[in-house]
Amino acid sequence: MSTYLYGEELAPGARAGGYRVEEVRHRGVVAVLYRAVDERAGAQVALKVMRPQYTASESALRRFEQESRMLEQLAHPHIVRVLESGELRDGRPWLAMEWLEGRDLGAELAAHGPFSPQEALRLVEPVALALGAAHALGIVHRDVKPQNVMVRPGKDGGLHVTLLDFGIAKLVDPGTHATALTSTGVVVGTPLAMAPEQILHGPVDARTDVYALGVLLYQVLTGQPPFSGGSQSELEELHLHAPPPAPSHRVSVPSALDAVVRRCLAKRPADRYADAGALMEDLRRALTPSSGPAERTLGLGLYLRARPEAGDAADDAAFDALDEVLEAAREGLPGCGLAIVVEGADFLLAATPLPAGEAGSRERRREVLEALKALWPELERRVAGAGVQLQAALHVAEAVVEPGPAGAPRVVDGPLLRQGEWTEGAGQAGLHFSREVLEGLKA
Repeated sequence: MSTYLYGEELAPGARAGGYRVEEVRHRGVVAVLYRAVDERAGAQVALKVMRPQYTASESALRRFEQESRMLEQLAHPHIVRVLESGELRDGRPWLAMEWLEGRDLGAELAAHGPFSPQEALRLVEPVALALGAAHALGIVHRDVKPQNVMVRPGKDGGLHVTLLDFGIAKLVDPGTHATALTSTGVVVGTPLAMAPEQILHGPVDARTDVYALGVLLYQVLTGQPPFSGGSQSELEELHLHAPPPAPSHRVSVPSALDAVVRRCLAKRPADRYADAGALMEDLRRALTPSSGPAERTLGLGLYLRARPEAGDAADDAAFDALDEVLEAAREGLPGCGLAIVVEGADFLLAATPLPAGEAGSRERRREVLEALKALWPELERRVAGAGVQLQAALHVAEAVVEPGPAGAPRVVDGPLLRQGEWTEGAGQAGLHFSREVLEGLKA
């Protein structure tokens, strides 16, 4: 009977400490999760037990022990609570946690479909708060995904959200970046949500979780991940090189959310939010009603892209030049009267509303053109000899405009912010203008 109860998987009736196994609920690679009952209190618990073949691995044992220690430190209303830990007679470690009756966010998305922006805020904010508590203790989760977020009915009629599975979390030393429990060359995380630095085996910190939180936000808003590929290698290439997609291209959401998601999904950690708290500030701001009604008018937009001529085979100097010219554009375009609205790994899209009336529109277009022509030689200098092609297209199209924080009008949505024919029209290096931009201006 003992052999049956304590085989590779525990059978109903097997005991770990004061907990009696009832059934298997999830089979992981390294551990199995059971529903069990606390024989002392009669309450159900989640019992996580390592598979026997991993008990010979010192690294696996340390990681399991680390998860237990981390969860004991992370007493937070949105992080699963650990009750007790111990070992079976054969040396397998186990971890008893509170039992959460609900379903993971992945199942909730499959049943519900995309959530509204306000609903998405209520789902993502508890995860951000949980991550903030973990980051304050130097813990990076590294596997934030819908399947690791439990949702269940809350007391207020909404959903209570709990972050699960710190099994691959990493303790980070601010002075040395990280203390790894992972073997060199092993990628830890879930491909659908892994930040570029995880894929490249680089150091991780809070901004790695911010990337995954951006993936989660995109999924909650659209019902699907930002990147999907036919294989893990294809998916990794997209995370490494593809421009972050805008949620508004798939669902009707405020365009301000596009900027939040794109910043989360920036390829370089330095270009992301520093932490989950800063992300949430911008997310709440993006969903705050504007100070005035939006209106449709014409706007002037600039799409600027820097492309390594050798593609993925480009050397470090080319990618450094790409980063440098985009940074110079970020600094210089506001001086040309253009506010950056959308940005990605290798492009910027900036815009300004055009005044009503032919004379005002013509004057604004002339001012922007002259300023751009003055800035362009400096941008070209940044990529000279680096094997980077600099392209830009300036165009006039319909835009949705609303008052900005200081009352000045800003472009927030509309065809002008949709990448398409006009953004792809330049094709070759140089600064290109559409016919609508030049209309009424002297050559």
